[in-house]
Amino acid sequence: MPLHLPHPHVPHPRMNVRVLAVFALVSLPLLAVGAMVVLGAGQSQLRTSYGHQLSQVAEQTAATLDTYMYRRVIDVSRMGRIPTLREAAARASAAPFDANRMQTLDYEWRSNGVPADLQDTVDGPTAAYLRDIVSRDSAYREILLADRHGRLVASSDVSSDYDQSDEDWWRTAFGDGRSGRVDLADVRWDESARTYAIDISVPVPMPGRDGELAGVLKVVADSREMLAFVDSARPGTTGEAAVVRPDGSVVFSRRPYAPDARYFAATLLSQRLQQSGWGDPTLQVAFAAVDGNGRQQLVSVAPSQLGASYPNLAWVVAVSQSEDELFGPVHTQMFYMLLVIAVTTVVVLLLALWFSMRLAAPPVGIDMHLVDHPKVARIAEEELTT
Repeated sequence: MPLHLPHPHVPHPRMNVRVLAVFALVSLPLLAVGAMVVLGAGQSQLRTSYGHQLSQVAEQTAATLDTYMYRRVIDVSRMGRIPTLREAAARASAAPFDANRMQTLDYEWRSNGVPADLQDTVDGPTAAYLRDIVSRDSAYREILLADRHGRLVASSDVSSDYDQSDEDWWRTAFGDGRSGRVDLADVRWDESARTYAIDISVPVPMPGRDGELAGVLKVVADSREMLAFVDSARPGTTGEAAVVRPDGSVVFSRRPYAPDARYFAATLLSQRLQQSGWGDPTLQVAFAAVDGNGRQQLVSVAPSQLGASYPNLAWVVAVSQSEDELFGPVHTQMFYMLLVIAVTTVVVLLLALWFSMRLAAPPVGIDMHLVDHPKVARIAEEELTT
């Protein structure tokens, strides 16, 4: 009859805690630390790289801003040398000057409108010439011409007063009455035009000679063109470019106009400018700040060179962008890294379980009574034949 061998009892595998601990303590912390180091270094380098890139955007925007402003100054300076305007200012300056009469006419102008004796300042040929210039160039909002005594000679529109000698722009541009200098005022919000405007005043020399001034020409320029390319410099979808003063007050930003508006990182900006040596044309400042919505922003600042010629225009261009947008690829990389760590953890656990099973399995013994010996087999065969 056939011989049935009993199946040996195999115990249920149990995990070897020591093996699991070795794998866990050696591989997982090392992988986690390595991942943190790699991600931290990558994010730090990315922040530096983006900061440099934003600085370049700020520098290019500041250079374009300077070019635009200087070009406008040159245009107005040339306008002040037009023979028609020089002759009109010279004729007005040649008229006898009576300070009391000028004050009387100024009071009447401000109280009741343009006096009949001064109607030529708004309806005369010189005024018509100025209106023609304004109509041909939309950047010009208003043009005024005053003689060497500050009396209004002509204007493209009705001015608020007649006596211009008490205005800062007239005093600065007229100077000593012989050479004068260009005056560039800070950007201001024009409520009537609902736009940002800037005043440019230039001396008007006497016809035929430059050693004496005939008067002063003032142009109120619309700065929307200038501010359009500043706004276009904003990077990405969350970026923003603004023109800011060193104290943090806003010259221009794409946000709705608000009097006495301040940059969201005004305090940090002022501190960094002081620490970095304000006035250096090669100045580059980059820092992180939290905006009004609680979002972390990376800010880079570059100075305008207008302040070197016009100290009242110490402007800087600040370009900012949300770090969430900047570091979006890093966050995606971090997600995949965590996924790799999770998969690695599962693999390590499976390997630890497998090695535990191998090391915990008991040795297989051989029962000699169950072995079919040759001698026993021959005896059994002889008995069957008999």
